[in-house]
Amino acid sequence: LYILVVLLQDHGVFRAGQWGQKTIIHEGLYHGTQIPFIKTALQSGGGVIVLNPNDNLIDLKVEEEWLNFALKEETHSAPQSPWLIPKRCSSSPEEHTVYNVAFVAHGYGGLVFINLLMQRKWEVMKKVYAVALIDSTHHTMHQTRGDLQVQEWIWQHCREWVTNSRPLDRPTGSLVKMDCPTVSAGTENYSLAPSSSLQAIFKYFRSALKAKTTVVLPPRSPILTRSVATKKGINKRSA
Repeated sequence: LYILVVLLQDHGVFRAGQWGQKTIIHEGLYHGTQIPFIKTALQSGGGVIVLNPNDNLIDLKVEEEWLNFALKEETHSAPQSPWLIPKRCSSSPEEHTVYNVAFVAHGYGGLVFINLLMQRKWEVMKKVYAVALIDSTHHTMHQTRGDLQVQEWIWQHCREWVTNSRPLDRPTGSLVKMDCPTVSAGTENYSLAPSSSLQAIFKYFRSALKAKTTVVLPPRSPILTRSVATKKGINKRSA
């Protein structure tokens, strides 16, 4: 089964691949960027999509220059080779859509994910098997507008890591949000929550995927053979 991890950062000046710019400056790339998440996902044999929700404006001058350059390169480029190599894990439409998708959403990214869930309800519920929320600012009751089916899905498929003094992955018993299980991120520092909860998040993903792919078979009934049936008949007569 193919795994696809989607990374969704907080809102603000953060760019693609960043959890926090100040964290990068003061704590380093491991804590402030998504590089450790990307490496862990790839080492697990999965794919990664790094979203860039804070890049919402286009510089028209730069865009025009880029388009002119691209068109110029296209006209002068050599003809493509007729030998085409199938893309890994995407060699056919069927293979392209078999991914099991997991989300990691930090801060405002959690609100954005719930909004996506409400807009594309059936697609998200069908493809996404686990969601790791980190100090999310989402509001389930308000965003889901009383949709009990979505609320149940959130409870079954989402888990939130929050800044807390308790050890990593310990339940926090928070009464503020009762929409999904809430556990400690292992730190009280908001900026360090993603890096601190990294290993716990991927452990959760593995567990959720295993639960999704495990098929529970009904207990097998004993096979009744002629010899067994004969013995049962003898026992009944003797009784």
